[in-house]
Amino acid sequence: MLFLSILPLLAFGLVCFAHPLEKRQSTSTDSFKLYAYGTGISGLPVFYRNGTAQVADVSKVDTTTMAAMTPINFTAATDNTWVAHPISSSSATADFTTLSTDTNMLCLDQGDTADSNPVGFTGASAADQSTTTKLSNVWSTYGGYVLVTVSGANFYARQADTDGMYSLLWSSSAEAMTDTIPLVLRTTEPATVSVLT
Repeated sequence: MLFLSILPLLAFGLVCFAHPLEKRQSTSTDSFKLYAYGTGISGLPVFYRNGTAQVADVSKVDTTTMAAMTPINFTAATDNTWVAHPISSSSATADFTTLSTDTNMLCLDQGDTADSNPVGFTGASAADQSTTTKLSNVWSTYGGYVLVTVSGANFYARQADTDGMYSLLWSSSAEAMTDTIPLVLRTTEPATVSVLT
């Protein structure tokens, strides 16, 4: 009789034990994409364009503008840097190479203003961080969410001249600027993309 009362607990324990635990802090060297989430920006992908990170709704951006943008994947290096790699061999990749881990790393550009600084790409290695305003060794993920090691850093999108395209910005201010949309960056694609494809 006692055995029958323990049997449901044993079954529950086996079911719980069967599901593997997932690591929350990512250390994977697999490639991944970045997606921006915010008001009116529900999981739009991050692109490379002229040395800066852009967020674009490909259904709204015209083909000429999209031709100048490069879809990218990232790989994580051991020193908290993320190296960008072009997904296709389009003409937009002519100035975009990934010859070593010291080129085309995603960075926080400290710019001239504390309010809105671009998220861009740099060739400066982590060792050269003291002589540049581009911080590249600041990236990590936690459960698919992008984190940076800069105190108080927040991400924003600013509408570009083209409908459906946004400049990806960052700031250490907790207040959103009036012409920006607060964002969360993730490595998880939107659910509608994975359901529809």
